[in-house]
Amino acid sequence: AGGAFGMIIIDDDYSKVNAWAHPQNELLLLVSDIGNSVLGNGITNEVFEVEVGRWYRLRVSTVEPNANTAALSFNGGDCTVHKVASDGIWHNAALTTYSGSSFDMTGASRADYAISCASVGSTTVEWGSGEVATIEAGTFGSNTGSEETDLGNAPPKPASLTGLNDASVDGTFSITMSGAKINRKMWDEDVPLGVVPYGGIYEWTIGGTGAHPYHQHLYHMLIVEPGGCGFHQEGEFYDTLSASGSCRVRFYAIDIGQRMVLVSTFSRDMTCHSIKQTLFSSTSFIHIIALPRSRPRR
Repeated sequence: AGGAFGMIIIDDDYSKVNAWAHPQNELLLLVSDIGNSVLGNGITNEVFEVEVGRWYRLRVSTVEPNANTAALSFNGGDCTVHKVASDGIWHNAALTTYSGSSFDMTGASRADYAISCASVGSTTVEWGSGEVATIEAGTFGSNTGSEETDLGNAPPKPASLTGLNDASVDGTFSITMSGAKINRKMWDEDVPLGVVPYGGIYEWTIGGTGAHPYHQHLYHMLIVEPGGCGFHQEGEFYDTLSASGSCRVRFYAIDIGQRMVLVSTFSRDMTCHSIKQTLFSSTSFIHIIALPRSRPRR
């Protein structure tokens, strides 16, 4: 068996975000924890040089076969870090809301961070207990980074990611992850877990994701569980979920409608987002079908 992983960057409309988030100020970090090796960008310790007093956009992707949760931590140095996006979607909260030096992520997630170091020094970036990168802050004479004092606002979201929190829902559903089963059913390529009419807004309750992280393609999930679900914040979007207990989420089934199934490297809809678990058929699919609806598209 073999495989590959990497990062695909989807550009923002850079006219709608401040300069610190533009490509020339990006730091890309692909974290992997496979076997006995914890690596950053495929090496034992990636090094980033940043100019003191400037803001950068650190874009992180994590890969771990069981998709287990671990902390991405920033140790030492004099850096301010704000988490500004999860799983490719900018946060709804102000960009300085989620600040700190340690941020939990599943081993199958992405996150963007705004980072600025106020003085010369070294900051170690760790994933779990392994060092993956060092951020060296100094005066290197580089023209990268932004001297802005205000991070600005996130760019506007598409219609499919707005208004879900206050919308009436078209249906509810419950999902429970357990071992190699979803809702006590093994994989069957001919039998979907259910049918979802295209164009609706749905609220699902998802459980059992602490041991079996849940991943959903096509539609990002808005956390509507009061108080959030573990480190998944209420009011923010994610496509991978891992939390104790159950978690209520909403999504808008719009823009794409089709049968989504896990087949090798093809598109996936609902699965334990874990390389090892997929080998045990911990996966299913939902039919997204077009049906007449009384409510017009928003």
